[in-house]
Amino acid sequence: MPSQPELESEEWLAVFRALLEGDRIAFAKWNRLVTGFLVSFRAYDFEDEWDDLRQDVLSSVAENLRAGRLRDPQALVGYARIIARNKFIDRLKRRLRCAERETLPWEEEISTAALVPGSVELAREDRQDLRRALAGLAERERLLIERVYLAGETYEEASRATGVPLGTLKRRLREGLALLREALAGTGGRT
Repeated sequence: MPSQPELESEEWLAVFRALLEGDRIAFAKWNRLVTGFLVSFRAYDFEDEWDDLRQDVLSSVAENLRAGRLRDPQALVGYARIIARNKFIDRLKRRLRCAERETLPWEEEISTAALVPGSVELAREDRQDLRRALAGLAERERLLIERVYLAGETYEEASRATGVPLGTLKRRLREGLALLREALAGTGGRT
C-alpha cells in the first residue's frame, strides 16, 4: 500500500469525497495527511490545537471544492498543504499577539521614554512621520496595513472584512510595507 504522500491526486480527491460522505477511513487518511503537513512545519508547540487545525483545513478545502474553485484533482494535496500552512501561521500570530498583550513589552519603553527629556517629542514626530507615510500609500495598501498591523486583525479577518482574497491581501501588505519603509527612510524615521 502506498504511503500517504504517494497516493495519486485522483485518489486524494476520491478520499476527500468519501470523507464528505462520512467515511471514517477517509477521515483517518485525511487527518494523517494534514498531520504530516503540521509535522513538516514543526508545529509541535501547537499539538493541543492540531484537531482544530485539521478541522479548519478540512472546512476550507470542502468549501472551495463545493464552490468549484478547486477543479484540478492534482491541486488538492498542494492546496491542502498551503491551507494548513496558512492556518498554522494565523494561529501562531494569534498566539503571539495574545502573549504580547498579556506582557505588554512596550510599557517599559514608554515609561523609560517619559524619563528621558526630548524622547517623548521624538516619539510624537515618529508617529507623525508614520501617519504621513501611511496617508501617502494607495488606499488598498493603507487599509490593509491599518487592519492587520494597527487594528490587530488576522489575515483571514481582514480578508473577510475587505473581500480581498488571502493571497492578494498578503501581496498588497508586502508591497505596502516596502513602500512604507521607503517613505519612512526618506523622512529619517525608524524602519
